[in-house]
Amino acid sequence: MRIMIAGAGEIGWYVADQVATAGHDVTMIDPSKDRIRQVNNSLDVQAVVGSAASATLLEQLSVGSVDMFLALSGSDEVNIVCASLARKLGARRSLARVDEVVYRKSQNLSYSEHFGIDDFISPETLAALELAAVIRSPGALAVEHLANGKIEMQRVYAGRGSKFLDTPLKDLDLPEGVKIACIRRNGEVIIPAANDQIHTDDNITLIGKTEQIVAARSGLESKKNTSVKVVIVGGGHTTMSLVRRLRSSMYKVTIIEKDPDRCRQLAAQLPNMTILNGDGTNLSFLKEERIENADIFVSTTDSDETNIMSAMQARHLGASQVLVVIHRPDYGDLIEKMGINRAVSPRVQMAREILTMLDKAPVRTMSVFDQGKAEILQLRVCNRKATNQTLRQISMPGETLILTIQRDKEIIMPQADTVLELNDEVIFINRTANHGDLVKTFVG
Repeated sequence: MRIMIAGAGEIGWYVADQVATAGHDVTMIDPSKDRIRQVNNSLDVQAVVGSAASATLLEQLSVGSVDMFLALSGSDEVNIVCASLARKLGARRSLARVDEVVYRKSQNLSYSEHFGIDDFISPETLAALELAAVIRSPGALAVEHLANGKIEMQRVYAGRGSKFLDTPLKDLDLPEGVKIACIRRNGEVIIPAANDQIHTDDNITLIGKTEQIVAARSGLESKKNTSVKVVIVGGGHTTMSLVRRLRSSMYKVTIIEKDPDRCRQLAAQLPNMTILNGDGTNLSFLKEERIENADIFVSTTDSDETNIMSAMQARHLGASQVLVVIHRPDYGDLIEKMGINRAVSPRVQMAREILTMLDKAPVRTMSVFDQGKAEILQLRVCNRKATNQTLRQISMPGETLILTIQRDKEIIMPQADTVLELNDEVIFINRTANHGDLVKTFVG
């Protein structure tokens, strides 16, 4: 496929390298002669000096024949202009790197639709999605990436006296848009059917649209759901995206930020969270704030050295689980040797997301669990026989559940009467033994 990338900074460089290595034809544009010279000397791509906001240059480079245009500079506004222009000049698909929430989460206007851009993508948001998945539950990442954060998976213990106990799932009064994805009982994973029931102390994984998840939890909560103390160093885009996914009362979040002005902004925006002005690498400060009691410690600043140092201090003090954001992927091996539980790289997440978009394969295993006996599977509907009947009418193997359906940009929580359309992207949770049958039924 032919890919054009605007911006040869750290993100653009890494994405170009990964996409070119995957066998795609890549053209890069950047206004810096020095940067373009470095690209030409290091990467197997065509690199051009100039402004990607120039319609003349884009037309000279035949942007109209491009399969995907990626605006990945460090400026949201420049990226929006470039991606919009490329789309209007005929690029089959355009994406813009946009980090500011005001552009991505506006309630009054969809900026991407207004400017004719297929989607906004943020490396910081992708990193936050992965961090949230590690903190919350296995498998969350797979679903959230498909749904761009509109769908959540959360675990909760079924408490004694819950109104949902010992009742067939088909009869539960769950909020609209929420379903039970799986049940863990005495070490066994159950992919539930309509007549299965919840028992006391079951570990339930809920899936649903973000706004309905909290209401569903309230019907299941038990005293076992003790709060999880999460301490985050850094108050930037990644942290803001992460804490939006930790809004449940289950999480007690503390943010440590060095800049006093930023602390005041965070306190105004996050009144239910604790904001501390301090240095996350200072051992005395961390001791004073009793970091050893943290269940999860995450460092998300723009400095790899700061993130690694603060994480090492937290690990030394006894924090249960330590996660870091790193901007240089080559630090990965070093970090594992330091005893840090997980390192997440925004640029790696960005490249992985883009390669997934470029992957035209209709079948993708997104996650495997329960010792390889179960999986989260994504299928593109290519079999017309699966589109002329409701889900209730489609014969599917046991222990198989459809979690979500993506139709263009719309996320659908499936019901029994839902009818699939060609090219729908469907996510299942199923036994791996059923993989072949599902592919045959929905892909053909």
